[in-house]
Amino acid sequence: MDTKTSGLAGVNELFNNILKKIESTAETMKANIQEDASKAAAAIEGDLSALTGELRSLVPQGLELPNINLQSQLSSLSGISDPTQAANLLSSITSSFGTELSASGFDLGTLVSDTKAAIAGGTSLSFSIPNFEKPADGVSAAFQKAVAVKIPDKDTVKETAATFVENTKLTAAKSTASSSVISVSTTPPTEDTKQIKITEKSTNVTQQGITSKVTTSKNAVVTTTTSGGGSKTISRKNFSENGFVTKQIRVTEYIHVDDVDDPLSDAEMSFELSSKPIRIGKLKGFDLTTKRSKTIRSFPTRHPDRFDTFVVNGKKITISNSIGIDYDEFDENFLGKDYGYPDGTMFVVSYYTLSNYDPDYKTDEVEVWYDNKKKKFSHPKYNILQTRL
Repeated sequence: MDTKTSGLAGVNELFNNILKKIESTAETMKANIQEDASKAAAAIEGDLSALTGELRSLVPQGLELPNINLQSQLSSLSGISDPTQAANLLSSITSSFGTELSASGFDLGTLVSDTKAAIAGGTSLSFSIPNFEKPADGVSAAFQKAVAVKIPDKDTVKETAATFVENTKLTAAKSTASSSVISVSTTPPTEDTKQIKITEKSTNVTQQGITSKVTTSKNAVVTTTTSGGGSKTISRKNFSENGFVTKQIRVTEYIHVDDVDDPLSDAEMSFELSSKPIRIGKLKGFDLTTKRSKTIRSFPTRHPDRFDTFVVNGKKITISNSIGIDYDEFDENFLGKDYGYPDGTMFVVSYYTLSNYDPDYKTDEVEVWYDNKKKKFSHPKYNILQTRL
């Protein structure tokens, strides 16, 4: 058979290269036949090495051996009835996996028992036996792999879409909360709403010579008696344009020199507050002569020779400069972190004003019964009202 002529179907270049190397080696041997043995061997050594390489190129690479699997080994051990064979295999398993199993917290004896129980019960070893493998070289250390995923042998279960059931209580609560929210406005309301109940009742209160119309707790309660006199409806108002005396707010204002009428006057100076005060906590200005703050007291004062005085009319405060203080803007000592006065501050006043809104009471009406004989109200749920009315 012709295996050398190129182009023929049976020609194998790898095989032809081997033949060529054999012929080349033979020619080298003939050329050195008269030489010393050592010299002849050295001459043909290179040809023999090349021939070995060509021979190996013709032989296909062998298959790799699989790793030794612990689960497979234990499964085989459970099926051996011969004591000698079982002992030999157990010894091999101990040699291959014992050190790594102990280091990972596993006991080989327990795993052998668990394997027998799992096989007897028809359970996969993946649930009870760790997935350790030993490399096929028999030298490298065993290592643990993730639990093998089983190939499904059943069709997937169709998942039924969940049915959404609306929470009616939550929806109702959200609706109630949304309807209870009112928009913030600087304009006072003029009529009652679900959230706002307006009272126009007031009581005159005088403090520091300031007379103010205020709404007391008693002013905020409205009681309506039925025609027969057997029951009364009590409601609590929560908005008053005059302000609730129980809802006092402390305010500190820094009066800029540009907001003072006639700031250089030796007689009177005045300015307006942002809110109507019911009483003044403290009013002070800056004494340019002493470089210190100076307290100004409400008129009249027991020490008119030591303090200037002020009077309040609505939001307006008028200062009488009776002792000759040279008022000016507070200097840099009061503008730092210790005081923090804004630049240009001429007077600092802290005062109390009233909130128009009282959030402490619900606006729902409560019906109670009046006992003419005992002269007191009664209600099974609102007994506390008896002592308040």
